[in-house]
Amino acid sequence: MRQFFILLVSSLFCLTAIQAQDEKPLYFGTSIGAAIGTPIGPAEEGATGAPGVGLHAGILTRYYFNDKIGLQIGLNYSSKKAKYDSPANDRFYTYIIEQVISPDETIELVVDTYFNGQVEGEFSNQYLGAPIDVYYRLNDKWTVLGGVYFAYLLRGKHDVYATGIVGDNFLDVDNEYSDESFGLRDQDYGFNAGINFRAFNQIEAELRITTGLTSIFRDDYPGTTDTIRNVYLELKANYLFTL
Repeated sequence: MRQFFILLVSSLFCLTAIQAQDEKPLYFGTSIGAAIGTPIGPAEEGATGAPGVGLHAGILTRYYFNDKIGLQIGLNYSSKKAKYDSPANDRFYTYIIEQVISPDETIELVVDTYFNGQVEGEFSNQYLGAPIDVYYRLNDKWTVLGGVYFAYLLRGKHDVYATGIVGDNFLDVDNEYSDESFGLRDQDYGFNAGINFRAFNQIEAELRITTGLTSIFRDDYPGTTDTIRNVYLELKANYLFTL
């Protein structure tokens, strides 16, 4: 993460230095809109998901090297939400048994077992993102873009409700709640691609897709061994200005 933000600051410094030499305008701006999507990965047969909608907002700076090609760097906040409903077959499960030793002493026995049944889950994750994109003007109105992003998880929330059987008929659970937020990875990175429309001199509409290259879950998270990636559409309005 530190290396990427060093690259981000260095890029901004280079843009400022280039702009000072050739006196071409260096654009600054703000953006606000929505992030719409869901984490995507291998799923059990019969699983369903519902994309979530969250706030997306940020700041940006953009420099055009010529009439066609520009570079934009930014910093944004993105709330990425989603829901899912899935069968669970032999899913890892931790069962805690409280055993009373004496009136003043109770111990907890941790049993690692498995679960079969149905799970409902909900993500509500908040990221601080840093995208770097190349812009290519098709004409005065339309521009295509592509690049990379890196994001840090400011706050992760993964709520799970389970209904089924633990172990070999060891225990029935009904809508049992579990906070699985501990299993979320605190870093995310991937690619951006999209299209930009200049509606007015200083106002743009932009649609882009972002897809992660790494799982949103930690490697040691026992809940799944599959790679689950963030895939989201960002629909937003940009307001640009020069100093």
